[in-house]
Amino acid sequence: MSYNALGSYRGYGNYGGQDYVGSLQTVSDPDATYAQMTRDDYNRYVQDYRPFEEKLLNQAQTDTTLIDSARENSEIASGLMTGVVARNAERYGTNLTPAQLQEQARSLERANTLGAAQSINDARIAQKETNQAAIADLVNIGQGVNRSSLSQMQGAAQSATQRKNAYDSAKAASKAQTYSTIGGLASAAIFAFAF
Repeated sequence: MSYNALGSYRGYGNYGGQDYVGSLQTVSDPDATYAQMTRDDYNRYVQDYRPFEEKLLNQAQTDTTLIDSARENSEIASGLMTGVVARNAERYGTNLTPAQLQEQARSLERANTLGAAQSINDARIAQKETNQAAIADLVNIGQGVNRSSLSQMQGAAQSATQRKNAYDSAKAASKAQTYSTIGGLASAAIFAFAF
């Protein structure tokens, strides 16, 4: 059995309204076929999906893009605020004393520092939530696959137990039928010799 990149069997894609069930291979050993399909699925997972999951997990544990972006944006915002204050002073023609200019600079610096700190702290919280959500999603996907696999294994185990029980029951019935037949023949023979 071979799969294409999308995980469907090769050669079966464009149905064109036709029924291809008749062209499927006959399965003589369903257990072996199912085991091979399971192996193929696992090997495909290891080859195609595991590296992607590991990359996502590593990214979710180390990603700092929101924090880095907040740092860059706070520097840009600081420059913009300084420009706004300078343009407003020119626009309205205000003349500030050296003490007022010094206080304005301190106030602007304080506002920029507080704004940058708030922006970075908010970004840290958002980054942590985003990373934890990505990890939780990966864990949920893994648990879903695990539940599905366990369910399939449980079904296979139940089927094997049912087959064994049916075999044991048929064997006991056959044995009982054999004894019954022998007993009936013996009774008939005794009855025939008695007359």
